[in-house]
Amino acid sequence: MKKMISVLTIAGLLSSGAQAVFAEGASTSSPGGATAGNGIELRQAAEWVGASVKWDAAKRAAVVKYGTIEWVIQAGQSQSLLNGQSYALQSAAMTNAAHHLQVSIDDVNKVLQVQLSVGEQGEIVIDQADLKSRATHLLKQIITGQFDDVHASMSEGLQAALPVPALQMLQQQLLAMYGKLVNVQQVTLTTNAVHQNVRVTYEGPQGAPVAVDVRFDLKGKLDDFFFPPSLVNNYQAPSYDHPDRYKVEEVKIGEGNTALPGTLTIPQGNGPFPVVVLVHGSGMNDRDESIGGSKFFRDVAVGLANEGVAVLRYDKRTYEHLFKSQSPSFTVKEETNDDAIAAVQLLSQDKRFDPKQIYVLGHSQGAMLVPRIIAQDTKQQIAGAMVFAGPSKPLEDILLWQYQQALERAKKGGAPKEVLAQVEAQLHVWEQSMALLKDPKYSVTNLPKAFPAGQAAWWFDLRNYRGQEVAKSQNVPLFIAQGDNDIQVEPSNLDGWKSSLTSRTNVTYKLYPKLNHVFVSYDKPSTGQEYLLPGNTPQEVITDIAKWMKGSK
Repeated sequence: MKKMISVLTIAGLLSSGAQAVFAEGASTSSPGGATAGNGIELRQAAEWVGASVKWDAAKRAAVVKYGTIEWVIQAGQSQSLLNGQSYALQSAAMTNAAHHLQVSIDDVNKVLQVQLSVGEQGEIVIDQADLKSRATHLLKQIITGQFDDVHASMSEGLQAALPVPALQMLQQQLLAMYGKLVNVQQVTLTTNAVHQNVRVTYEGPQGAPVAVDVRFDLKGKLDDFFFPPSLVNNYQAPSYDHPDRYKVEEVKIGEGNTALPGTLTIPQGNGPFPVVVLVHGSGMNDRDESIGGSKFFRDVAVGLANEGVAVLRYDKRTYEHLFKSQSPSFTVKEETNDDAIAAVQLLSQDKRFDPKQIYVLGHSQGAMLVPRIIAQDTKQQIAGAMVFAGPSKPLEDILLWQYQQALERAKKGGAPKEVLAQVEAQLHVWEQSMALLKDPKYSVTNLPKAFPAGQAAWWFDLRNYRGQEVAKSQNVPLFIAQGDNDIQVEPSNLDGWKSSLTSRTNVTYKLYPKLNHVFVSYDKPSTGQEYLLPGNTPQEVITDIAKWMKGSK
């Protein structure tokens, strides 16, 4: 795992330098163009919310594209075409003194499904409740360099995390990677217990869709961004998913500006139920641990519902609060442990759950951290814990092995020279970082001035960490499971746990044939590429978890 932000595309991104005004917010004026009353310049209004506008001089018509909407308006005509169908305008589209096509703002709002108005000074005003339009416009402002306006729209927490110089760096990075993306394919709004999330999807430079999530807090302030590393979602629900046997409930874990949204899956029937908290692996994971065609955490949740076991899963802090999570002192305590403990405490106060049967299941990095989470559980509320694909070797050593394996696979696969060069460069950066990590003169309190991989405090906090060594002196029952087809945490890590915990009698081990890192069966040697294929955690794994929980009491 690399503690560096992987920023994918942000856009919306046209050349207009005008500024937006949000109703009920601070007002800044735009250059002339919008007209007081019910008329508005078509290009300015459309580009304001991220739509693209092209002028067909021969037909004296404007073509507006916004997501799945195509709107053709001809000068002097009161009929237009909306997705190929006739659409009557409130009044004929006319050119104004500046020779710009002008239409009714009511038509703009209705067709583009936005909420714009024209202020007294001719400025465009976006209604505070129109989060979709605000999101596309804010993204456009970042690309066009209107950093002060973006910063003023932020919550206090994000203002602290993303000062104007950081926004400037973000702009430069995005422009270098993708340029100005202008074709909005889709804008969707979802809400959870913490944020109102607007996902803006654009046509990327190579034609493939790219997206950015704009997160607003529940008061409507810009609160963070997220850049989905992949838009592939081939997941299919497992055969053991029976929605009639459980109910789901949206909850909030923790308080303050890093509170997290989560999902409780509760079996039908009378409680109190045993309950499991799921703790993510490395990276910016959602509550399901979604990757391509698998959702390991969702499978566990719906599967355990059949066994009368409740499950709490939640979005990881670096997923829900990406930029607010970045600080020089950020470690796994803030990234993982604190939120796992907050989840345990939330469940302990809920009478629907048995306070003597609260369990934790950690996957990958989360599994490695289970002993630290147990150590942080000062109220001793954790009855047992499960370690799934948990490294027993230091994480930095595993990452070195992963880079070396990636280079070897690339060479054997005949990868192009530029691909090999990229993999070799990544390996070289990590080798440089490893040299510093293993140097005893540095520590978490004495960090090197420069650390090639970034997030030096995070890495030095975990340097040479072996979870099983912490677990030696603990007595919380453990179930340690590993797939024997794991390309990320090789099966020999299970032996590391076994050899260190030989004196403990309340530890159960299980090696699953053919299961890869996301606990999906795969007949060929895992490369990670198979994660994109639809796959589910086998029923056997779900049954084993439930049996172990019952036997560990």
